[in-house]
Amino acid sequence: MAAVLAVAVLAPAAAGCTTVVPGSAAAAPPAGVAGPTPPEEPPAPRSGLDADVLPDECLLNAAEFGDLVGVPVQPPEQGTVEREDGSRSASCVATAGSEPVAMINVYAVRSGTPSDYVRAGGSAGRRELAGVGEAAVVIDTATGPTLQLASARYLVTILVSGREPPDDAWRAAAEAALSRLPA
Repeated sequence: MAAVLAVAVLAPAAAGCTTVVPGSAAAAPPAGVAGPTPPEEPPAPRSGLDADVLPDECLLNAAEFGDLVGVPVQPPEQGTVEREDGSRSASCVATAGSEPVAMINVYAVRSGTPSDYVRAGGSAGRRELAGVGEAAVVIDTATGPTLQLASARYLVTILVSGREPPDDAWRAAAEAALSRLPA
């Protein structure tokens, strides 16, 4: 069972392939091609967030995702997750071969600021990533390390599966993602 990363990314201009996958987040494979085994859905974010605030969360391109995860990846794609309770959400997913290796989500914060949200998480299993955005932390999760990144308006999460990127790779991905967020 593949784990997935929550990652904030702008989708490439060739977006448009959206698939609904019960209980998982994965991009749609090309027509006639079997897709990868869908990854597990990452834990739901704490309440107080609005998901799917951007139509395309692919804020990183394939080269930037590849630099983050340390292997070449296919162009990331926006996909839709349908949960057992009937709710839906979207994510940008990057795959290497047939395995999902990273995922990005972008949220709006209902009260306070995105940086308040990032800083409010406590200290267990998390560490600050200084020098990017309004606030940034890397959190150890069951599905892989996840970057929570605050801009003035959005909270971006980037999940990496099966790898532990170095801080310089996290920073480069964060800067690229921030540069593509709408004002």
